[in-house]
Amino acid sequence: MRIDPVPGRGRARRLLPDRIAVISHSHPSLSKGGAEIAAFALYKGLRQIGVDAIFVGACNAADRNRLALGDRNEFAVFTENERYDHLYHVAPRGTEDQLVAILRAERIGLANFHHFFNLGLNALRAAKVLPGTAAILTIHEFLALCHNHGQMITRPAQVLCERPSGDGCTACFPDVSRMQFAMRKETMLDSFGDFAGFVSPSRFLAERFIEWGLPAERTTVIENGLLSLPENTRGPKNGDTWTFGFFGQINPFKGVDVILDAADLVARDEALKAKLRIRIHGNLIGQSSEFGERFDKALKSHSFLTYAGAYNNAAVHRLMGECDYVLIPSKWWENSPVVIQEAYAAGAPVICTGIGGMAEKVRDGVSGLHFRLGDAGDLVRAMKLGADPRNAATLRAGLPAPTGAAAMAERYLAFFASMLAVAGP
Repeated sequence: MRIDPVPGRGRARRLLPDRIAVISHSHPSLSKGGAEIAAFALYKGLRQIGVDAIFVGACNAADRNRLALGDRNEFAVFTENERYDHLYHVAPRGTEDQLVAILRAERIGLANFHHFFNLGLNALRAAKVLPGTAAILTIHEFLALCHNHGQMITRPAQVLCERPSGDGCTACFPDVSRMQFAMRKETMLDSFGDFAGFVSPSRFLAERFIEWGLPAERTTVIENGLLSLPENTRGPKNGDTWTFGFFGQINPFKGVDVILDAADLVARDEALKAKLRIRIHGNLIGQSSEFGERFDKALKSHSFLTYAGAYNNAAVHRLMGECDYVLIPSKWWENSPVVIQEAYAAGAPVICTGIGGMAEKVRDGVSGLHFRLGDAGDLVRAMKLGADPRNAATLRAGLPAPTGAAAMAERYLAFFASMLAVAGP
């Protein structure tokens, strides 16, 4: 795996084509997931440092009226989600023609894909064989490895999966044969095989893809950057209450149920519930009716627990600034959650599940605290530690500086140049 220094800007620019396309499986006006936000930040960062870049996002035809392209450098490929093959990830015929038409018309010399979902592997293949166009793939999660929404969690037991296997995958999906899973992997690796290079926002994710079959010599780790880096104006801690905030989609994998379990434990301790506040921000997505009922009951039962509803990403810095800590209780490995970078930018240490990309990005006892997967009691232990002014001061002092969009773009340019230099004309 490559960890590349950033070369001089002039040297990198001489090796690069005139125009670069950043291509995502969605557009930020339609979806606020981490991959599309990171892709859009890269596009903006490239333009900030003077690179002639465009952004291409996939859009379901049914969502066309919701799409809001920012300017003439943003484009959309329209897809039909109901006709998409979710096992082999093939998009309806014609999707690749739209993408190729944009790349040709805009004279793109390098296409940086940030996902294959919605676009389909057929679109990636079509773009790769365009004369004079190199292709780089950025990997944001495990969908290529795992048919269970890329979560690397078993069904129905909901246990973390270490790696894909014929027996394991067919146990999760009995209706899909071992041969089909073998063909799925072969199709993925064949589609990725002649990409000039691969980028991962975390070493954890990169190592799993290299073990799966990606070439280590063409893979590097580049941290996701934030579109804007507002000034951190957080002052010294005031008051005796401590606020712990959750930010993100409230779906079955994000671990909000662990927060509810922790709230039940806090409620039994009169002194603790007097000084702790737990605030949940985000949309309820894909949860069962049972979870909804439990969520409502917990809000009514615990005065220290509040639901602040959905939030606009533009307000996240202000909202995190009102919290002493940001909670990330995810029950899957995660990769490089943008919420970690946002928390650091807001001056808030992170309390997270001590696994995967979260454990990599949050140093236990330095920039935050870890707790055991799914263990509400251990989460309460970490919150108690965090609610000590001395510990809080230590953790705030240990927060790393978050990466901005322009700095991320410079790292990407350096990697693009190094891969093109190896590939030759």
